Amino acid sequence: MNKRGVVLGLGATAMDIVIRCSDLPKEDGFAQIYDERRTSGGSCANVLVTLAQLGVETSLVARIGEDSLGEQFRRELLQDGVSDRYLQVKPGGVTMYTYVFVAEGGKRSIFVNSGDSFLSLKEENVEESMLNGVDVFFTDGYPSGPSLKLARAAKSHNIPIFLQLECVPSFMEGHLTNPQDLHELLGLADLICAGDDVYYELSEEQNASSAVKSIFRRYQPTHGIICTMGEKDTIWFDGEEMISCPVYAVDAVDTTGAGDSFVGAMIYSYLLQGWDRREALRFANACAAMKCLQPGPRFHGSADDVQHFIKGFHNK
Repeated sequence: MNKRGVVLGLGATAMDIVIRCSDLPKEDGFAQIYDERRTSGGSCANVLVTLAQLGVETSLVARIGEDSLGEQFRRELLQDGVSDRYLQVKPGGVTMYTYVFVAEGGKRSIFVNSGDSFLSLKEENVEESMLNGVDVFFTDGYPSGPSLKLARAAKSHNIPIFLQLECVPSFMEGHLTNPQDLHELLGLADLICAGDDVYYELSEEQNASSAVKSIFRRYQPTHGIICTMGEKDTIWFDGEEMISCPVYAVDAVDTTGAGDSFVGAMIYSYLLQGWDRREALRFANACAAMKCLQPGPRFHGSADDVQHFIKGFHNK
């Protein structure tokens, strides 16, 4: 398989305990569990797996624990085509893991146990040399110290920085990052992607378009800001034009990792292949939809598979 670019990613790395159930957890409520399994996840790792599936050379910078969860994570990361050359192990440590409850229609709730290894990755554990030969640096912003160190280095070497904010800032701040680090990282990013709830909290605006424009004015990312809104159209503002692209309506099996698949496909199509914004959005939305049809948090399929999905969907 011909590789199409090189991407280095630093960010969330976790094992997921995926629980398929009749309903999402409610206070004092009950639900039936239909299936329960353990699989690799973490938003950064999921993004890199999507890229690897699309033919891109990828490496993950992260720290796992010296436990069975970490062993499984490394094994499945390699099976999914991502290099583990920068995957570090904390002796005696506990790997970060999540409980992902998936109900009918792919709706989900996620509970996170950070363990003691993921956040032990510090600035001194990452080196600028990790960026040698890299075409794009991706991060989801945490741990913030190492993310900032590599983002600063990437900026100095004119390597595009793609920042995905998966969680609202109020959840990230404290144990994952702090307002000062998040502000600097947003200012370094060349392309920012997040859900509308993130932009609402960052901007205090109540309208998605207004929120996106407000954040763009504040940080001026080179390639603009992308906002995903679940079943609503995805929007992208580059400082001049706001474009939108409808999502592909599918009968979702599991929405976990759909946003990560979208981001991986955006990096592939826009930053590496150089497609125009509308074409890139269409491809990324299709990749996310395909992920929703697959159980588990990671996308599996080729670029040709995504194009066949798009053609088949529009030919219905």
